[in-house]
Amino acid sequence: MNKAIRHILFSFIPAWAVGFLLASIFHSIAVLINLSLIHVKLQPRDWWFMISQDLVGLLPTYGLIIGFSLFLAFIIAHKVTRRVEKHLERRTTVSTRLLLFGAAGGLSFLIMLLAMQPILNVTLIAGARSVAGLCAQCLAGVAAGSVYTYLSNKFALK
Repeated sequence: MNKAIRHILFSFIPAWAVGFLLASIFHSIAVLINLSLIHVKLQPRDWWFMISQDLVGLLPTYGLIIGFSLFLAFIIAHKVTRRVEKHLERRTTVSTRLLLFGAAGGLSFLIMLLAMQPILNVTLIAGARSVAGLCAQCLAGVAAGSVYTYLSNKFALK
């Protein structure tokens, strides 16, 4: 199997999945918490139902946008990594890659969410309307970048 295809299958897709799952769950929880704050009575089964419905409902749109954002971010992070390696004349450490790709994932989510407002004239992700919600979404991007780093390092060792 081609190295690029293996890298996409075994590093990028799992990282995207983690980023999307966390972002969707964080969004759902933020909305549910806000509903609870206005005294809407919700049972645990309501929470589970909404989270599962958001996972399915957000996948075709938000999932695709996340995939595109992470893809661009990881390409840029790879280029930065190569430049750092060329400048230092040695391979980057795992912690350096973790920092670069984690930051790339977090920034890609931030840019993606901030760009949605002027383009669509709406904050598409209700869970990102507060600072805490926006930070949670960016944390999902950091997690995606971290998973990508771990899996791509593991893949490179084989």
